[in-house]
Amino acid sequence: MGFLSGAYGKLMAGRLVRDLQYQMTSVQSRLRSVTREIGQKEKMYQVQERNMRQQMQAQMQAAMFGYLGMPMGTSVAGMTPEVATQLFGGIDTTKYSQAMQFAQMQCSAAQTVWQNMFEMQREADLMALKDVEEDLQTEKDNLESRLQIAKAEYDAKKEEEKDGAKNLAPNYTGQ
Repeated sequence: MGFLSGAYGKLMAGRLVRDLQYQMTSVQSRLRSVTREIGQKEKMYQVQERNMRQQMQAQMQAAMFGYLGMPMGTSVAGMTPEVATQLFGGIDTTKYSQAMQFAQMQCSAAQTVWQNMFEMQREADLMALKDVEEDLQTEKDNLESRLQIAKAEYDAKKEEEKDGAKNLAPNYTGQ
């Protein structure tokens, strides 16, 4: 009876192992897909954020040029009031300093607002994907655990079948 029980148990355990392996392949495929999608969205947000910063800096610089009456395309980054006065003779150094402080303050405030907006948008957009990724990772871990148990059961039933087959062999010694 041990032979039949072992053989049947081995068949059922083998079937369970194959089913779990199939499920594991499916879960791993979906997990890779979601992880790839998260990475692509992260890259997209980084590019958008970089483009927005460049656009904001250009707008701030254009506003400052207009305020100071300077020709567009002039680089004022790191320019001291004295250098600006020498280059553009008619600029008042006090006016230039005030414009620089105002532009830096505006730029800083705008960057903070945009940074917060991007973070909230990124979190809202990626939250669902990260939840799916976490659920799939949990399911994968669960399947791995169940697969180990099923393989151990398969090995045990295989041994039971082998032991049962030994008992079925006729004993020709007459004992």
